[in-house]
Amino acid sequence: MSRDKCKECPWREENNNTHSIKFRTYVDKMKTIGKDNHSCHMINRDIWGGNSEINEKNVCIGSKQRREK
Repeated sequence: MSRDKCKECPWREENNNTHSIKFRTYVDKMKTIGKDNHSCHMINRDIWGGNSEINEKNVCIGSKQRREK
């Protein structure tokens, strides 16, 4: 399954607003406690996978592409 980053994705280069920058920093902090993947906020409200599995269908593509670099 192939999809692009959503328009509001905080990982898009053009989204350098305050919210996006703070979210990126928050994700980096979550990695320190073992939360490597998160789901796309446009697909699933359970971003950190507390109630549902994070898989290829709902993973945040922007974050995934950043990790693969």
